[in-house]
Amino acid sequence: MAELVTIAEFHNVNESYILKTRLESEGIRVYLLDENVNNILSGLSFTSVKLQVNLNDSFKAMDILYEENE
Repeated sequence: MAELVTIAEFHNVNESYILKTRLESEGIRVYLLDENVNNILSGLSFTSVKLQVNLNDSFKAMDILYEENE
């Protein structure tokens, strides 16, 4: 398995789903770390969902992320 890298963190799990869907539509496999913890402890500032992709896909994913932010 390729190395995973975190490309974004969200305090709102719903925001992570939006980017996850966008990346998957481009053929990038996405992993959400601490998704369930965030759902259980929603509203607490110390919880965040980490969006991770394979290292090989990270540059393409970051390009898409920056496009979304513009």
